[in-house]
Amino acid sequence: MSSDNTGKFVFGSDKAVYLFLILLNTALLFPSLFIPFFGDDFAWLLQSETFSGQSLYGYIFSPAPFGYFRPVPKLFFYILSSVANNSAFYFHAVILILHITVSVLVFRFAVSLKYSHNTAFISALIFSVLTCHSETLFFINCINEIFSAVFILSGLYIFTRKESPLNYLFVLLMFILAMLSRESAVCYIPLLILVNLRTKKLKSLKLIVYSLIPVFVYAAVRIYSEKYFTGSNINLMSDSLDLNPLKALYKTLHYFVNMIFPVKMIFAITGYDKLEFLIHAFRRPSENILVFFLLSFSVSLVCFSLIFLFIRKLGTEIFFPLLFIFFAIFIYLFSFNTAERYLYLPSAGLSILLGLFFDKCKSGFIFRILLALYLLVHSASLVIRLYDYKEASYYSQNAVKVLNEKTNGISSGSVIYFENIPPKKNGIYFLSPYNLQPNYDFNFPERKYEFLFRETISAPDSGRINAVIRFNNERDEFERLR
Repeated sequence: MSSDNTGKFVFGSDKAVYLFLILLNTALLFPSLFIPFFGDDFAWLLQSETFSGQSLYGYIFSPAPFGYFRPVPKLFFYILSSVANNSAFYFHAVILILHITVSVLVFRFAVSLKYSHNTAFISALIFSVLTCHSETLFFINCINEIFSAVFILSGLYIFTRKESPLNYLFVLLMFILAMLSRESAVCYIPLLILVNLRTKKLKSLKLIVYSLIPVFVYAAVRIYSEKYFTGSNINLMSDSLDLNPLKALYKTLHYFVNMIFPVKMIFAITGYDKLEFLIHAFRRPSENILVFFLLSFSVSLVCFSLIFLFIRKLGTEIFFPLLFIFFAIFIYLFSFNTAERYLYLPSAGLSILLGLFFDKCKSGFIFRILLALYLLVHSASLVIRLYDYKEASYYSQNAVKVLNEKTNGISSGSVIYFENIPPKKNGIYFLSPYNLQPNYDFNFPERKYEFLFRETISAPDSGRINAVIRFNNERDEFERLR
């Protein structure tokens, strides 16, 4: 992997790069094709099966599961569940194809920004294997993140190409589809401005007008949806904001560390109970201030040390990829929720940053070894997480099957109260108060129950409850109390 004096890529050709990325991603992710549906997947599948009474148009533009407005993923679930007869294999195959597409886009995007082919190739390699992609790649319901990344990176890449009305129209279409895939895709605006500063394609006024058109289109469609359909979570989203700047700073550093290091691999070795302990310390620092302080200090020290190293090696070249990461993740920094899935698009910026770093260090034998080890460790960690998700999916299937057995004798239409739900498996939420009902309803449609949960209802009306169930952590199964 080297460049000659003219800057020509000695790897072979761009087509050889594409083939290599296809083979690499397929080899790593092929076993994921056999992960069954679980978790929030069933909420999407159930909605795509039960929209009778609506037109397809009404189905697409009504709120998605949990109140989100995501027409593109809804259309995807409807088409594929119909064509593929609800086979998870084909859903995962599409995710694999899309991930390969994004890996190729990272390569093409980096080249279009005038980075060397070596930098672009290393960036695409790193993006292909990053462990922080596990949730996005192995949870089918996270496909909205991949759609968003595909459309945003496609739009940014086309924007860097030859100027033409057709190209600019295509860019607008990509950003509109990104917004209709996931609300956080609004990050395309600062990313577009960032790319324009590097390429100087449009003057400021034209850029502002141009960048706002997809937002206006999205707003018009969203207003239509809010007017004619119920079930939106728009008020809940505004209520879930956390405007604490210190937490936002910590989350920035936390996300950076989770992108660059295979953190989950460490806990796969030491035990996921350690991870849960640290998560609890972060969410409730007052209960364990010492652990929270040590955690914050350690994360900050690692982040600032790495940034200092990158600055020494890259100088001002560090700013574009760092700003790309920050703009792509910014919208999540003021949310109470944190999730690995949020890192999919920002990790494209991290991949370019690391690609630059390792390309600058290519003359050093030690750095070549470090790059090989980095790719190897992330690849191994990604595969380990793949099998963690596979195990969690089977565990989820069995838990719901046992639950169905425990409901024998409970008449249809009854209200069932759950004292608790299963804990995480391998650090993965697979059943929650928000997805257990659609999970059960999809797999056992002949039984019609209403589920209530202690986590969401503090004082249930005991007169309404016909049965009480809890999850026995020692026996690892649901049991019926009455």
